Amino acid sequence: MAEEKEQKSFLKKFGKWAPIIGGAWIVLNIVLPLALLRIPAVQNFLVSLGDKLPFDIPGIG
Repeated sequence: MAEEKEQKSFLKKFGKWAPIIGGAWIVLNIVLPLALLRIPAVQNFLVSLGDKLPFDIPGIG
């Protein structure tokens, strides 16, 4: 019975942080990289980096 109460309090304690952590994860892993890819300087850097690779990756060039 004590374990049940402990689990419920754990969920209550972190329940209010779950949307904040989930939103931050989405922003850092999806929104930020897509936003960076729209910047021309980042695009030019990635193209020049792809040209410097000593091997060929299909679909890159």
